[in-house]
Amino acid sequence: MNLEEKTLKENLVFSGRILQLYNDDIVLENGMTAKREYVNHHGGASILAVDDDNNIYLVEQYRYAYRELVKEIPAGKLEKGEDPRECAIRELKEEIGATCTNMTLLSEIYPTPGYTNEHLYIFLATGLSLGQNKLDEGEFLNVAKIPFKKALEMVNSGELKDGKTVIAILKYALLNK
Repeated sequence: MNLEEKTLKENLVFSGRILQLYNDDIVLENGMTAKREYVNHHGGASILAVDDDNNIYLVEQYRYAYRELVKEIPAGKLEKGEDPRECAIRELKEEIGATCTNMTLLSEIYPTPGYTNEHLYIFLATGLSLGQNKLDEGEFLNVAKIPFKKALEMVNSGELKDGKTVIAILKYALLNK
């Protein structure tokens, strides 16, 4: 069975600074029409930064949508057409003040395929040199250095809830068995 849905008409409902909301008209496999709401997002890059002592670096930010402080790996949105690796290098410097000698792609994920087309790239940064971070205007966060074993425990206990962070830590653990 061909499961592909065909777009009849794209209907832009909202266009904001970082996303657009669509409510498109589509045709299903059986010929019936339906609506599909989705968020268009240029994607993002995130970084599991691991130092020579096997510590990782998390940032803690207030995430308005959840109305709480969230601990997560450094990350940022891609500019339209931007290379994910370049975004990761920029965000590593901006958020935790680090540069690295090695930046390796760990994974590309679809964070929420039910309602967004976002691609999120997860990188591993090693060979770190730490300096001063350079946050964007209006960006506020705390940086924490955590032993990797403790971060893994934080995933297991549910203390870390951010999906990209959980995936990055578990993938790194699997690669270093």
